[in-house]
Amino acid sequence: MIVSIVAASIAVMSCGSAPEEKKPIEKKAVAKFEIIEHKASAIGGDVPEWVQTYIYDGNTGVEKMEKYKDKFVFIGEDTGTNLNALRLWAQGFNVAQDLARLVSMRVQAKFAGAAAGSPDDEFGRYFENVVKNVSDAKISGARKETDFWIFKRYFKVDGKTVDREVYDYYVLNTIDQETLKKQLDAVLNGTTPDKPQTKEQKAAVDRVKEAFYEGF
Repeated sequence: MIVSIVAASIAVMSCGSAPEEKKPIEKKAVAKFEIIEHKASAIGGDVPEWVQTYIYDGNTGVEKMEKYKDKFVFIGEDTGTNLNALRLWAQGFNVAQDLARLVSMRVQAKFAGAAAGSPDDEFGRYFENVVKNVSDAKISGARKETDFWIFKRYFKVDGKTVDREVYDYYVLNTIDQETLKKQLDAVLNGTTPDKPQTKEQKAAVDRVKEAFYEGF
């Protein structure tokens, strides 16, 4: 059963009853699409709540769900036209290696947000070194929970002309918050800049470290 999705506020509807209404959030408009098929279609199942929430509200939205309230959630995502190739990608998803990349992206976003509107050398080389060290780290304690795919038909701006049909594949990974915090703290505190920081740069780094997990 084909399910239409309106542009701008994505509320993914399953083949069964519609999920509860979500409060609109501000984000850039997205292409209109409809769900042609998904992993549970053959057995009459619905799109899981975590997938709906992720599409609408990202990793942090899933973390607000009761099931994941004490965990950090990292969802690997890939898109393509070959479902078998995507299945192989999902099966080969290496938590120890691939999760480090996802964590480093989130760390990078955290620093970028903290430095918004500040001079480019706000943190010196500390920022780049932390991101590199996180991406090279072996994250322990994480687990791959499950995966899901959705076959979508995207439309052009007119909402009628078909633009493309692709599979979006999602891999749900979780790790206890305290477990990841200990590992990230070790990187944050163990990373040193390539050259001595100025007083202002050190103060900026200390501010970010103190509030690092707020909105992480």
